[in-house]
Amino acid sequence: MTDSGRYATLPEDTAVVKLYPPEKTAQEWMDEADYNGSSRSRYLQNLILEARAYRSEGLLKDEGDQQRIQELEEKVEQLERRLEEKQSESAGAISFDPATLKQDVLTDNYQSLEDILRKIVESGVLDELLRQPVENQLYFLAAQDEVQYERGWGWKLAEQGGEQ
Repeated sequence: MTDSGRYATLPEDTAVVKLYPPEKTAQEWMDEADYNGSSRSRYLQNLILEARAYRSEGLLKDEGDQQRIQELEEKVEQLERRLEEKQSESAGAISFDPATLKQDVLTDNYQSLEDILRKIVESGVLDELLRQPVENQLYFLAAQDEVQYERGWGWKLAEQGGEQ
């Protein structure tokens, strides 16, 4: 009703839209509308138009975009972990001087690959080549709480909830 006691009429191109917000929210909208010198209806229309403008300019995103952002953040974390693992490994592949094979392992007789590998391992040639990558992996796993080190005892798998 208007001040004159008559019902207000709406223009023909106007539709009625009902909202059912919590009372506190409705009161906040009314207070903000009063502060801006407009009706609550006009205030809400302006807010909706403003939000649409932000969305069309890419400044306000749908919830689906938030989910995609979360997925991408998780993927970045996963890739960072993989990169950290790779960096903890030796910078290059394990290799050694071919002269070592000629001088210390190979002979004038044919040998199977297994025999050659056994001689290489027994000779200790790989000790220094393997030590750093293995040590790096152990420290990486320790940082991930997957293994434990005890001075004087060595390394072991980390205990999971009292197991092991």
